[in-house]
Amino acid sequence: MGYAVVDVETTGFAAGRSDRVVEVAVVRLDDSGRQTGEWCTLLNPGRDLGPQHVHRISAADVWDAPTFAQAAGSLARQLAGRVLVAHNLSFDARFLAAEFGRLGVDLALDGLCTMRLAARFLPGSKRSLQACCDAAGIVLDDAHSALHDARATGRLFAHYLRHGSLDGPTVPWPRLPGDDIGEVRRGHAVVVARTERVALRRGDPVVFTGQMTQPRDVWVSRAHDAGLVSQGYVTRSTRVLVAADPFTLSGKARRARAYRVPIVSEVDFESMVGALHR
Repeated sequence: MGYAVVDVETTGFAAGRSDRVVEVAVVRLDDSGRQTGEWCTLLNPGRDLGPQHVHRISAADVWDAPTFAQAAGSLARQLAGRVLVAHNLSFDARFLAAEFGRLGVDLALDGLCTMRLAARFLPGSKRSLQACCDAAGIVLDDAHSALHDARATGRLFAHYLRHGSLDGPTVPWPRLPGDDIGEVRRGHAVVVARTERVALRRGDPVVFTGQMTQPRDVWVSRAHDAGLVSQGYVTRSTRVLVAADPFTLSGKARRARAYRVPIVSEVDFESMVGALHR
């Protein structure tokens, strides 16, 4: 049988609505809790990345990563025939069920939750993964990285197994296409964004997207001072879209690419504004 320890990083908390999985990891354990393998990939969610300050995944990181649909077969193969394990299982299961549901695969996911089991094996401990690892003497490196969190959860689960037996249900996973998709992990080489050189003129409409290094109203004010027109949305007449991350997958960026509107970084936009003052 064995166990499949899962962790996901997401764009937010609304699994059944607009939020998506951006990274998924599986650590495989045998019946005794010994690690027998691992699998992890970044995923291109087709939208903005949400709280990037939490998961530290940039749009450039997922630019050439598979979509969930492309990776679903590989993920299902990792989980098939094993008991699902996660820390705060309801969160991970909710997102996995929603992602598979978008592919027409209806799953009622169940398994073992190391957060809930802490009441039995770590009485008195707080319930976060970090707190449980501290109580069990387990090192958690690089929190909010799906693979590192799954590894730590696997070691925590193995700690539980040494103190008592644990049985859980297995989920019958369907065979899906693409079960040999390659993994795209953090730190892989990404293409370097090339910013088009755009000569701005006074009166040009510009749009901003993403959390800039300076407050949005500062950039809007600087654009107005340079004679530019700040818009709230991208149209065919928009001269440039200024993005905190030029690889952004936001709705504004998707529309800009459809309209062939150049997407530029803050640094390049600052240079373009400076040219207007010369």
